[in-house]
Amino acid sequence: MNRLGNRIFSWVRRFAQNHIVVGLLLAGLSLGGRAVLLRSVPIPEPGIQDEFSYLLAADTFASGRLTNPQHPLWIHFETVHEIMRPTYQSKYPPAQSMLLALGQVIFGHPWFGIWLSMGALTAAIYWALIGWLPPPWALLGGLLALSRVGFFNYWSESYWGGAVAAAAGALVIGAVPRLTTRPTMRISLVFGIGLAVLANSRPFEGALLGAICSGAVLVKLPGRKFVLPVTLVLVLAGFWMAYYNYRVTESPWLLPYSVHERQYAVSSQFFWDTQPAPTPHYNHEALRAVWIDWANGQRINERAHPWQVRLSSFWMLNRFFLGWPTMLCVVLFLVPIFRYQPKLRLGILLTLLYLAALQIETTLLPHYAAPGTAFVFLLAAASLRRLWHLSPLTMILATATILYFDYGRAADVENRWLYDKRDFIARRGAVLKQLSAAPGPHLVLVEFGPGHDVNHEWVYNRADIDASAVVWARKMSVEKDQELLMYYPSRTVWKLVERDDGVVLSVVRLPQ
Repeated sequence: MNRLGNRIFSWVRRFAQNHIVVGLLLAGLSLGGRAVLLRSVPIPEPGIQDEFSYLLAADTFASGRLTNPQHPLWIHFETVHEIMRPTYQSKYPPAQSMLLALGQVIFGHPWFGIWLSMGALTAAIYWALIGWLPPPWALLGGLLALSRVGFFNYWSESYWGGAVAAAAGALVIGAVPRLTTRPTMRISLVFGIGLAVLANSRPFEGALLGAICSGAVLVKLPGRKFVLPVTLVLVLAGFWMAYYNYRVTESPWLLPYSVHERQYAVSSQFFWDTQPAPTPHYNHEALRAVWIDWANGQRINERAHPWQVRLSSFWMLNRFFLGWPTMLCVVLFLVPIFRYQPKLRLGILLTLLYLAALQIETTLLPHYAAPGTAFVFLLAAASLRRLWHLSPLTMILATATILYFDYGRAADVENRWLYDKRDFIARRGAVLKQLSAAPGPHLVLVEFGPGHDVNHEWVYNRADIDASAVVWARKMSVEKDQELLMYYPSRTVWKLVERDDGVVLSVVRLPQ
């Protein structure tokens, strides 16, 4: 059996020398596999607040604008994770939405930007692993990444993001061993580009990864080949970010996220920041419920039970990135890898430092940790490599078992969501179908009843509100609502009431 194992390894080693071919193959498997599934698993519908916010920015960029002017009746359109003042835009960094806009412009639907990002992610992780591991084991790590994060999961089936930051992080992580052994201007530029994309996708977690990896490189390479190219890229990225901030918030130094937090949030997601902010004035009870009852209540609970929260986060991260068989392999061989594979010691230290740094956040979801994704598959592939040296047959069986369950997991419909949103998507779809069957355009006044789930938000609009076929607004006082009705005299006005037993949609006024 050892002879058979050696033959298999010899063939894999010869094939793995073709780095470009392998990278394109992995990306093609990611893109092609998901494209084949489109008949049985169609393009996903948004359901979580964050998704609608990213889609607003995508629609804005696809329309050729960086932001949208403040609407004269903005108070009716306030909603979660968006700012209405001083301009109308998503609170989130722009990288994810730019990719969605690319999908919207080229393919006619923003999801195709997600689809492209999954292929790019798989190829980027493989590129990163080549810097740390021999080609056959980088190939194995690429296959593990394809099965876990590069094909079919909530990163690919929602608009939350994850793949963009993970691919950018892979560029940074993969540049580290190359810069510390054979530095070139090109690799330094790749490192800087990775940092720039992280700054525009997951700025906080990206900054942690960037600081850790930059420190590791500077210890061994304090020279112009690294510092000047990276500085040049980051200066250009900084000018872009300042311009984008200026257009959205009217200040080059103020992020849209910061404007949003000042207007709505009362608590921080960092463990050290325990002082609550002054309670803002909320124009709508639904928004007060989101930020006071739900978000602030969640943060209070997280600070009261930090160890329970950490264990829950670890379970979620492991379930998404590795799974228990692979995690067991990593745990068993982490110390031997550190002792007997000197090149990987730095990778292990950087991984542990990154994981430790992430613990300052009260909530840790997989897309938060996305910049360090390549570290996960570096350790997984290195563990299986160590197992090969002990018993090739055991390693082959273990790998086959892991890949079998991973790809089987991809077929599990539950793997499409971080939080199940099917019921809300079905209700929203039924309402949209009813509206599309009636002569338009429409204005829908939304009223929430007792027991409303704050994660089921109806009021989301496109970038150009007035030109939208359906305008969603919050029902307010009679005087305020009359102001809105007078502004839209040619629209059919509907009232949507959400109750415990479902949604009631009724006509309030026909077009004048």
